[in-house]
Amino acid sequence: MNRNFLRAAALALVSLLLAAHAPAADPAFETAKPYEGTWYGRFGVTNCSWIDTGDGVLVIDTGATAADAKNLKAEIARTTKNKPIRWIALTHLHADSNEGFSAFLPTDATILVNARATGVLAASLAGKGKAPHILGVSDRVALVIGTLALEVGVPAGNAHTAYDLYVFDASARTAWVGDLVTPDRCPMLSDPDSDLRGWIAALDRLDSLKPAALVPTRGNPATSATAEIEKTRRYLTSLLQYLTEKKKQGAPEARVTGELSIEKLGGYCPKELSAINALSVYRRIGIDGSTVPGSALKKPAPK
Repeated sequence: MNRNFLRAAALALVSLLLAAHAPAADPAFETAKPYEGTWYGRFGVTNCSWIDTGDGVLVIDTGATAADAKNLKAEIARTTKNKPIRWIALTHLHADSNEGFSAFLPTDATILVNARATGVLAASLAGKGKAPHILGVSDRVALVIGTLALEVGVPAGNAHTAYDLYVFDASARTAWVGDLVTPDRCPMLSDPDSDLRGWIAALDRLDSLKPAALVPTRGNPATSATAEIEKTRRYLTSLLQYLTEKKKQGAPEARVTGELSIEKLGGYCPKELSAINALSVYRRIGIDGSTVPGSALKKPAPK
């Protein structure tokens, strides 16, 4: 990525931060254009992005509410001169990131999701009229649209959720990472299917792409992608080591969370959030560091 992009992205980020802390009434949304043909914005609590692909638009995440999605659609139409939305990529299915998806329906767009999420998504759309085309990604695919070449990939297993997905623009060295990396915010493991080892492996894959900039669903877009990935990886690795050691000791949950409430782990998250993360994972983690998905724990034992 050239210096012009870094400069533009940095200026765009500063603009977002200044707008977010302006003394005037908060706007309904904030948008920035880090480089030609690409925009991102904060709609409510969610960062959403869109890319002009030439004859249409690729949208990445849809917002937490119908109102956010309505604002997002209006901005897409304004900035792209009403080009049709042909692709929608969902970085994961948490409501605070993609509850606004229903506001895009019905649609002729192709929906890009983690392949493990196709059944869940199809079931949620059943009986709601014309169903969109759904493309499940099981590893990584090259999405070539005109002169635009993107990599759309998913972790090998569970990470932040069971259904994470990223989008990477190699020409701009920019990655859209959902909640896999959340600059200036603690990575959260409250999803019952989150997996520490899988999340660390997902970060390794993102790091191998050598992104210069990243856009998360939560937190601020960053032009120091390597540093942000490393911060998250260091915290998750510290938490994994801590929890597996406590599991080997047979420590009760109260001891684990109690210690974390007075000890900052990995030099990153607030103590109280580390305690919440630990409690969310501790009962599912084994002495070898493997994690049982919460959905599996709910299933009845075979007879």
